[in-house]
Amino acid sequence: MNIQNLMQQAQKMQKKMTKLEEEFKLKKFNTEAGGGVVKVEMSGDMKLTNISIADELINSDDKDMLQDLFIAAVNQSIETVKKEKEKEMSKIVGKTGGLPGLF
Repeated sequence: MNIQNLMQQAQKMQKKMTKLEEEFKLKKFNTEAGGGVVKVEMSGDMKLTNISIADELINSDDKDMLQDLFIAAVNQSIETVKKEKEKEMSKIVGKTGGLPGLF
């Protein structure tokens, strides 16, 4: 494989990855904590877009539990988005055979 072919492959991969990045930003990921009493929606670019807290939790006096569940739900969303993005990116690299030494 000559350097020109290698560069063309790299450019194609970069275009696919850029397109995936743009499409991924539009995706929504939903996670929950505490058996569903706290639900979080996050976009593919890791922006929190929605949160839902069950009324019984809001009306309780357990502020610490609410904070802990909120943190757990947000952290789970971040992990979900990262893993999904990693999976999608690996599909692109895998289809092109990768470019050893470059990525």
